[in-house]
Amino acid sequence: MSVSGLKAELKFLESIFDPNHERFRILDWKPDELSCQFNVTGDQLLIIHCNLTESYPSTPPIWCVESDDPSLTQVLERLEDVRRSSTLLLQQLKRLICDLCRLYNLPQHPDVEMLDQPLPAGPVNQDRKLGTKDEVTSEEEEEEEMAEDIDLEHYEMKEEPVDGKKSEDDGIEKENLAVLEKILIYGDVP
Repeated sequence: MSVSGLKAELKFLESIFDPNHERFRILDWKPDELSCQFNVTGDQLLIIHCNLTESYPSTPPIWCVESDDPSLTQVLERLEDVRRSSTLLLQQLKRLICDLCRLYNLPQHPDVEMLDQPLPAGPVNQDRKLGTKDEVTSEEEEEEEMAEDIDLEHYEMKEEPVDGKKSEDDGIEKENLAVLEKILIYGDVP
């Protein structure tokens, strides 16, 4: 998944579970980290952290909670059962919230069902750090430039050998060469 795809997921989550949400709140997020708060009661709050690797969604998020309660550890372990999908984070978060509500005998909040919806195509929450439409456009332009840079890098990798020298990929089957190129370009195996 691209960084922009992950950012879209994170912005979508933040638009649903803002800092004033009564049950679950996104406190802060970065492309590799998500900090959340689950409101058990007015006095009891759980802080939950999620780490996202560069290879997300092929590598699932890593969840932890600031508590020694073994029942919370079990809730986090069950997140591994969520099937991998392009919106793995959303599906794991839905499971997490539902399981926490069951654990603490709380009614499931209706906003949880919004996690099954497809991601919006445009900017979700322009009140976030991006703020203005010009800044959103600027970010999109930067992402396009990054994509162009990647294309140039890919092109440079395909240069033909000079002076009849053998290329490094001589003797590699086409299928294996394609896998090698994907690893070099995207940093992960299909």
